[in-house]
Amino acid sequence: MASGLQTTMASPTETTTTTYFADLAAGKPIRYDMTASKGKALFATKSFVPGEPLFNEMPFVSMQHVPNQSLVQGCENCHVIVGSIEQQLAHVLHVEVGAVPPLPNQLVGKVPVNGKCTCACGAIYCSPTCRSAAWERYHCVLCTGHPDTPMHDFLQHAIDTNEIFLLAAQVLGRISVAYAKDQDMAAARRPVDMFCKLPWWEVVASEEDLEEGQSMDEYCGIFRHLLEETFALFMDGLRFNSAHLVLHEPHPDETSDFMSALHWENVVSDGVANGFLSVDFFANVVGMFEMNNISMEVRHPLSLLAERYEDSGDAEIAAWLDVVETQVRVQVKMHMDNDDDQDEDDDADEHEEEEDEDDDIMYPDLDGTALFSLVCTMNHSCEPNVAVCYESNGLATVVALAPIATGDELCIAYIETEQDVEARTHDLREYKFECQCPRCLRER
Repeated sequence: MASGLQTTMASPTETTTTTYFADLAAGKPIRYDMTASKGKALFATKSFVPGEPLFNEMPFVSMQHVPNQSLVQGCENCHVIVGSIEQQLAHVLHVEVGAVPPLPNQLVGKVPVNGKCTCACGAIYCSPTCRSAAWERYHCVLCTGHPDTPMHDFLQHAIDTNEIFLLAAQVLGRISVAYAKDQDMAAARRPVDMFCKLPWWEVVASEEDLEEGQSMDEYCGIFRHLLEETFALFMDGLRFNSAHLVLHEPHPDETSDFMSALHWENVVSDGVANGFLSVDFFANVVGMFEMNNISMEVRHPLSLLAERYEDSGDAEIAAWLDVVETQVRVQVKMHMDNDDDQDEDDDADEHEEEEDEDDDIMYPDLDGTALFSLVCTMNHSCEPNVAVCYESNGLATVVALAPIATGDELCIAYIETEQDVEARTHDLREYKFECQCPRCLRER
């Protein structure tokens, strides 16, 4: 058994945590510190004006929401929306490329085209570089290859039950690859150990969700049973894929020797002994996402194109944009209606609100979720002084919303803040704290 194994749910020391986040913040105008009331926090080391970027960060793990994939094709690695404008439009409209309104001659050659390539399993990437990068971080152990592999059963189960299981699998995949590479378990799981973690059921379970006569233990047991079933399927896939990697050392780039340096023989057995390959760890990772993940949005190139040319004064481009917008609006509305039909929790007020917003339906963004080591360290405020914006490659940029002075804590909004204090308090329950920001104190 390899050295460096540690206990199942090891908690890092304060010194280890401080060193880890100090290294991440190095070179950025921010500092990490612990506070008495909130724990982890980020602070500005210089002043900023509204609209000024503070720092940026790539996600530790991220994914495009599965339903959103029917409207937008994005790179699984960097989340660039792939293909030409015609291909992107065809995907939104669910038609062949030849059936979309032809691009005006004035736009031919002037519209950026992103590449597109695939893995054997069908995962989409913008380039062979991104395909290899994803393979070497986690995808090599998660690739379904073809529909008959055990990992495909896990994939389909996650899609059918809760897509957040796919993101949890990315985390376990990253730890597995890192351990196969360096045989250092503590280092492999350190980025995950730095996050606040509670079991999934402790995060999502609420007294108000209980059926009459149902105990909280019984209710949480439903979540645990689903997680046990999910984890068993994941482990079947991991064992199959890791054995395949030992025998074949596949890589999408045939010239790469990356896989030859990995040692897969003991990854599963050591992971089980260490505890990161366990139901409890998996539950904590899912709970970690519920408490720490950030919504990710990447603007659609069609939206950027319309914004660029809507006031161009060119009648042909204007007519093309009108036709395209009408067709896209219909398709996106159908997609939203299908989502509403599947969501039994929407109340009447929410439906009325959505009907009012029908006229605002435009080109679909790439919607997803991501976990960022630094961004997710920022605490919540109902009067946030920073917000997170996304570049076309999934890069998160933290931007000032208000004047920030040296030493100010950087706070984002975890929830929708355009609601009263009671609604905000309700929405923050899943984060296990009551907000004490100046706005909440004023409004209570």
